[in-house]
Amino acid sequence: MRKMELNFSKTNDLLEGNVSVFLDLIRGISAVLVVMEHLSSRLFVGYGNVENQNVLSKILYLLNILGGPSVIIFFVLSGLFISRSVLKAVYESKWSWQSYLINRLSRLLVVLVPALILTFILDIIAVNSFGYEGYTNIFDNLSAFIGNLFFLQNIFVGVYGSNAPLWSLNYEFWYYMLFPVLLLLFFTKQKKVFKLIYALIAVLIFSTVGMRMNSYFLIWLVGTFILVLPRVNFLKKGFIPVLALIILFVAMIIRPLVMTGRLFTDKWTENLFGVDLFVGIAFGLFIYTLLHIVAEKIRFIEFNVLSKISKLIAGFSFSLYLIHYPIINTVYYWAEKNGFSGMQPSLISVALEGALILLVCIIAYYFSRMTEAQTNVVRKFINMKTNTLMVNRRRFKEVRKQKAVG
Repeated sequence: MRKMELNFSKTNDLLEGNVSVFLDLIRGISAVLVVMEHLSSRLFVGYGNVENQNVLSKILYLLNILGGPSVIIFFVLSGLFISRSVLKAVYESKWSWQSYLINRLSRLLVVLVPALILTFILDIIAVNSFGYEGYTNIFDNLSAFIGNLFFLQNIFVGVYGSNAPLWSLNYEFWYYMLFPVLLLLFFTKQKKVFKLIYALIAVLIFSTVGMRMNSYFLIWLVGTFILVLPRVNFLKKGFIPVLALIILFVAMIIRPLVMTGRLFTDKWTENLFGVDLFVGIAFGLFIYTLLHIVAEKIRFIEFNVLSKISKLIAGFSFSLYLIHYPIINTVYYWAEKNGFSGMQPSLISVALEGALILLVCIIAYYFSRMTEAQTNVVRKFINMKTNTLMVNRRRFKEVRKQKAVG
């Protein structure tokens, strides 16, 4: 336990340096790649025979199939940063469920609630004006809305409306709950009653969320393992980061090829845990090399422009992920109603895709200014109200005690 804490302390210090610039950039680019994959599925036709396309089309195809593995990258980054906050609080004896839940829920809900409302508005427009058939009845719509609000999609309800990417958000939330529960249960000293409570909570979550979500928790934990692994002498060699990057790129390419039946199988499959784990481990290895090899070499370099770009794109990446699909869906049905039936990959269609991605990013940026950029304001407000409530509760108890004594 002590060795793990020392390893964490060293890794935590490394994360404070310039490596964070590259991790922010990766997070932002990953969000854009998700948008590209979803947009390309509505924009282009003719990818089924990509082998006969020109070089430009093949490059475009390659970029447009990286959305799926990019979600796995989100999982690993989430495991890295959420585990970091939990471990730091526990090791510094500052752990508080109240603080943790406020931080996590405010981070999620300050974007999720407006995103669900936006999804409702756009879907209603698409249904009533453009022929989209995404809604069945009011009861199903309301139950799905509430279920997604409480991160119950793919457990008790489906994802809300056209917002298919919401499937991953409930994975994230329940991993947020599971990790500190398991850490406090197995790696800290607790009273037996608390141990029992944590064990029951863990069993309840594992038994409720299903096998797929449980298995993908291992991928999320790759980020945790990075934090507590020691520095290995063999991995100090200069070529290792390049090798790790190549392995990551290969893993990201293999994933969509397996999914679409172009590799290892001859039909479309959603049974991708093995290849997703490969992507997660490959990305974990790449982060590890960034921390333990590259970080020292770039410690004194000032990435002024790159740092600003990274913070900018990472700053609205969550908003971009949560709102892009309803926007794409609505525009697609509008275009289809006006005669659009898909485009062949070409210089013009590539330029159109780039323009549409830029437009969605701009919308997400301004959406984020009203939502995730206000996360700290929301947290301070909730903390203030919670602290006031607790103080008033203590005073009430003291008054009752004094009256009982009197």
